Amino acid sequence: MRAYFNIKRNTLLFCLTLCMYSCFEDSEDLQIFVNSELSPTDSNNPNPFMGAMPPIETMSYNEIPTQKYIIELERWDIPNDRKDPEKTTDNIQKAIDWAVSEGYGQICLPEGHYLIGKYGNDIYQAGIELKSNMAFLLDQNTIIEMAPNNKWNYCAIAVTEKAHVVISGGTILGDKENHEYTPRKNDGSTVHDEGHLICIQNESEYVTVENVTLGKANGDAILLVGQKGAGSSVKHIDIRRNNMVDNRRQGVSIVGGTDILIENNEIHHTKGTSPQFGIDVESLSYNSQDITIRNNYFHHNRGGDIVNTDGKNVIIENNILLQGEESQYIDGPIVYWKKGDLTIRNNNITMTTVSVNNWNGIIMYSNDSPKTNPATTYIYDNTCNNCGFYMYKGADLVVRDNYLKNGHLVFKEMTNLTLENNKVEHPQKCWAYRFLEVSGSASGNTYNGEAFDIPLQPNTPWDGCWIN
Repeated sequence: MRAYFNIKRNTLLFCLTLCMYSCFEDSEDLQIFVNSELSPTDSNNPNPFMGAMPPIETMSYNEIPTQKYIIELERWDIPNDRKDPEKTTDNIQKAIDWAVSEGYGQICLPEGHYLIGKYGNDIYQAGIELKSNMAFLLDQNTIIEMAPNNKWNYCAIAVTEKAHVVISGGTILGDKENHEYTPRKNDGSTVHDEGHLICIQNESEYVTVENVTLGKANGDAILLVGQKGAGSSVKHIDIRRNNMVDNRRQGVSIVGGTDILIENNEIHHTKGTSPQFGIDVESLSYNSQDITIRNNYFHHNRGGDIVNTDGKNVIIENNILLQGEESQYIDGPIVYWKKGDLTIRNNNITMTTVSVNNWNGIIMYSNDSPKTNPATTYIYDNTCNNCGFYMYKGADLVVRDNYLKNGHLVFKEMTNLTLENNKVEHPQKCWAYRFLEVSGSASGNTYNGEAFDIPLQPNTPWDGCWIN
């Protein structure tokens, strides 16, 4: 992150180790510290971030009162020098609760570095809880940081069973670098992968997160989770123009979400514990549907960029997905399972080294059970640089008008496949197009600029070139 903070001398204290604090002499020293803590954004980002961001000025929901309150640090005895996390948490919470009770809608946190976190229970470290009908607006030079802890779970900012909430501006950090992995009592596990920066949960609805730098979570930058019984979901969530960087598990996890928009974010350098994706749609017992992921810039995500295990009506469009220099995918850029349904269109995907799934920019995971979801998946107008597509043991798929440069199209045990007007360039013809027990139709496809005949039939499986 290129964070150029204009902060007065001696206003912030930073922890250099868990037990030693040092006061920076000027803002230039602060810039160096912050820049060294977060991986840089990419200058190729079409929506570049020039450091920490100011909060938005236009509120997303009419239900948020227009009255603005700037939290008075002295009145509420709130440290802003990265000290005393329990006191900081309690007193920020008191200020928010009072402001909302007095009819204020836009609650502003002044510049400073706020270390937060307090005992929630034996496995949960509590942070700040937001109310309905409020905007929490962080000054551009504000940092909220979860203090180092040994808990399995935390939410630095929690939106729990609330509606009409905005979070915008500044920086929110986790404790990824200084977390203590105490074994869990019931099973001894030390995974500790549920430490999140923003939790939107328990069927909350109408929530916007915009213009925030979200880094160093021990789990996810943003977790969306239904958490109100089987089939539940959070609803009407907008996640726009955020810089999600150096998070340990995920950029965004959707564990039950309906009507979700994720756009114009840079999601990068996700690494630490699986799955390590930029965005993961994985509902468990909840429900995920009507999700749009568009115009985002992904790079340096260790597991991959987008995975959809079970989301319905998921649209993935106009994204840039790069492996990133000196990075390597485990799974690959886009991964989906046949029990979900989605449209993947007009994305630009680039691989530079092989993943465990070979050179596949889009791959469908499967198993021997039949496809029960009747929906058709559409994949069209994508560019895959140095990569291809591989789908197997599935059905109901339309793949058209894609350009695969040094790539391939591979299908195994597929029915009702439509393959039209794809352009594949590759030095080996039998590697470029491969088929094993595939039925459907094909027309207008080319290999190295020349027409390539694929004699698929609707009801008769066909074997073409095949290389294991």
